[in-house]
Amino acid sequence: MAEIVVSGEINAPAERLWALLLDFGSVGWMQGVTQLEVQGEGEGMSRIIGEGDQAIIEVLESIDEGAQQIGYTITQNNPMPVSDYHARCKAVDLGEGRSRLDWSCEFTPAEGTDEESARAALQVMYDLLISWVRTDLEGQ
Repeated sequence: MAEIVVSGEINAPAERLWALLLDFGSVGWMQGVTQLEVQGEGEGMSRIIGEGDQAIIEVLESIDEGAQQIGYTITQNNPMPVSDYHARCKAVDLGEGRSRLDWSCEFTPAEGTDEESARAALQVMYDLLISWVRTDLEGQ
């Protein structure tokens, strides 16, 4: 399996970033999401983004309060060219009211996709997601 880590600094305390990550059933920070369904709670819960056959289903695999890290997988309609996808989001305290979001994953490139192309797609997606989190937290 391959791995990638993308990080972004945020002008907000790590406690706020961690609260956003921990609230897996809320995606108000994701721009353009108009349909969300949540099933269950805590580890094992699912969030279904979109509707019908095109819905993306993400499952919360782990919560590590001490490390301020969650782990999740996409079980259906992964929008990235990868399989065996297991991601982690971690809030890192940088002090002085600043934090860093580390978004990483282990993956296998999808059939017909080379590792470099899969990494490039993940980099673009994670940069976008981190920018949405930054906009949400810095705008408050």
